[in-house]
Amino acid sequence: MKKFALYSAAAILAFSFVACDDYEEPNPTPQTNPQEAILQTSEVSVASSVVSDPYVLEALNNGGLNIVLATVEAPTLPPAYSLAADVEITNNGFARTASVPATVVAVGDKYEVQITPDDLQGVYFNNISKGPKAKEVEMRFLLKTVVGEGKNVQQAYVGGPSNYYGPYTLTVQPFPSSFVIEQNYYLIGTACNWTMADAIKFTHSGADPYDDPVFTLKIDVSADEAAAGWWWKIVPESVFVTGAWGEGDYSQFGVEVNGSEDLEGILIGTGEPGAGCLKQDGQLLLTINMEEGTYAFTSAVDFLYTPGDANGWSQTASQLLSTSDYANYSGYAVLSPNGFKFSSAPDWDHLNYGAADEEGKLSVDGGAGNLSVAEKGLYWCTVNTANLTYTATLISTIGVIGDATPNGWDASTALTPDEDGLVWTGEIAFKGGEFKFRANDDWGVNLGGAISDLTQDGSNIASPGEGTYEVKLDLSSIPYTCTLTKK
Repeated sequence: MKKFALYSAAAILAFSFVACDDYEEPNPTPQTNPQEAILQTSEVSVASSVVSDPYVLEALNNGGLNIVLATVEAPTLPPAYSLAADVEITNNGFARTASVPATVVAVGDKYEVQITPDDLQGVYFNNISKGPKAKEVEMRFLLKTVVGEGKNVQQAYVGGPSNYYGPYTLTVQPFPSSFVIEQNYYLIGTACNWTMADAIKFTHSGADPYDDPVFTLKIDVSADEAAAGWWWKIVPESVFVTGAWGEGDYSQFGVEVNGSEDLEGILIGTGEPGAGCLKQDGQLLLTINMEEGTYAFTSAVDFLYTPGDANGWSQTASQLLSTSDYANYSGYAVLSPNGFKFSSAPDWDHLNYGAADEEGKLSVDGGAGNLSVAEKGLYWCTVNTANLTYTATLISTIGVIGDATPNGWDASTALTPDEDGLVWTGEIAFKGGEFKFRANDDWGVNLGGAISDLTQDGSNIASPGEGTYEVKLDLSSIPYTCTLTKK
């Protein structure tokens, strides 16, 4: 294991501890003989010991302190027996979990489920996040009774193998790490004939990569390439600019098993990561999260549908959201408080995006609930399928603004919506100059560009010339259009 210097906010200490970047999780425990239940759930009392303050793993390690997840009372546990716990950690609602080594320690007449900071760091770094920021995670555990030793060990779950205690929410501040999330990443493999100079750059928001660690890339895999195997790895910008393969940890990222055909999984950056081998053809979106160390190949779709109560839960009757990068989608849609979802296809057989536990977050779980808005109306919607986030902004007004309009650039001249709010009309006395459309008397939602293909934040539109015009703004389908008819 690597050695890292200890430090704290108050001082830098002159010794080091063993941690964490190349932590190897323990091998599975040996198979044990099953045993009938010794304790019923009614005979066990479990109380959370989790505190709201962040668990600073470095400080805990320095102090020789463990994390106490829960306190257990089991007064009827026979003297020959002990307790054990199987602890799981997640940051995505237990859709994907990892095991954390844990011990159950007798403290007086009670028991504590404990985790060492070093064990938690290793599992956290490999499965949750490689970023330096404190992050919320959830843990839960199964409780077991244990008797015997060696090959004669017998274990039994309290309440059965699905009787989890928790979940408990912890804020974890990880150990300092040698891993750095870089500003850009590149794809190398079949797509560029493994030539570093031709490696393909991922798309990124340009924000601090610790604030937005998600990178995306649309790829097109032919049937012949898929049949032969479409191979891939990822390199950071610091390696790409050298034009040659780097050496050492985090100079390349791949998969644990060379030739893995998995469409999603954990990115490996230490040792000698293997190359992935895609066997699926078509237009795909490769999304990597460099903080969580994950990758996923999903279908790259041109539109998202907005089925819901407002359109009879029909994709084909719904409005569409469009994209330019296959990760960020936006568009106008009529939505209702009685529910809606985003859908990747004109049916329910593909990816459907519903409500996650957190406001503004999406879930692709098949059982996810419906999204909702406060009132029925026209909304400007944005969806990021990589980050699984969305916004829905109610549109109360739309008007024209610019030096070609009666109020100049100081105020909008309002248009009138039809019953659905998808078509807005009005008579405008134009002058020479330019104009745009904007919503809610604010620049947050605005349209410009060509009147046959209006886009969010598009350029100013040239005046049609002096005179009064009937203006018709059509938001019912993509592309959005404007018709100007002189009176």
